[in-house]
Amino acid sequence: MAVSALITRTRSTPLHEQIRRVIDGQIAIGQLAPGTRLPTEHEYATQFGVSLAPVRQALLALAGAGRVVRVKGRGTFVRAAKVEESISLLSSFTDNLRARGIPFHIELLDQARVRADAPIARALEIRLNGPVIRIRRLALIRDEPGAILDAYLDAERFKGLQSIDGFGDGRSLYGTLSADFDTRLGRADNTLEVVRLDDERADLLQVPPGSPALEMQSITQDTKGRPVEIAWVTYRADRFTFTLSALGAVGPQ
Repeated sequence: MAVSALITRTRSTPLHEQIRRVIDGQIAIGQLAPGTRLPTEHEYATQFGVSLAPVRQALLALAGAGRVVRVKGRGTFVRAAKVEESISLLSSFTDNLRARGIPFHIELLDQARVRADAPIARALEIRLNGPVIRIRRLALIRDEPGAILDAYLDAERFKGLQSIDGFGDGRSLYGTLSADFDTRLGRADNTLEVVRLDDERADLLQVPPGSPALEMQSITQDTKGRPVEIAWVTYRADRFTFTLSALGAVGPQ
């Protein structure tokens, strides 16, 4: 049956609600699989024989319900299933995704020496405004922004880290510390909380400012008890579910 036949102006149900139900039904039965790019608003308007307004309203309602995601400049896609992130001792964010066979890639946003503010200096046990290396990355899960990874390390201890290539290609920070700096990790103390996204992070994650997100702070030590890293991972709340293990908490990198 043509989709236009499912829409009628004689019903008491508004056009946008009829359209929403048709598209939602196609998603529910698998006719529109996770990750599928939907027709454009103009294409839907032609298919349903309606104006753009009810189509746009229907797609906004589906996006608000978490059924689809609208990506600026790319279109509207059926929402993929949430990623399950395991909270376990010193587990790598990227290694967790690889182990599950989840398609992802990493965009390197920043890799440079900066000054340590008070929380960073205290966590790394260095002087205030001392040099630290900041590595900021954006993790895209199935081509959709999923998490922001911010790591800070003592620049005097890890000299040259800011010049090492590959972090934009999924290179593991923890693997690099082990291979290039002979640093073995022994402990991670973590805090997980719900936060509201500021404009910058909301823009990176492609959600409205003020949207809720899950933020994990991690302070990681080596096997000798020396602080190695303080990091924050900001997860899109609609893209992850979490499981906890009895061993401890995750190290985000």
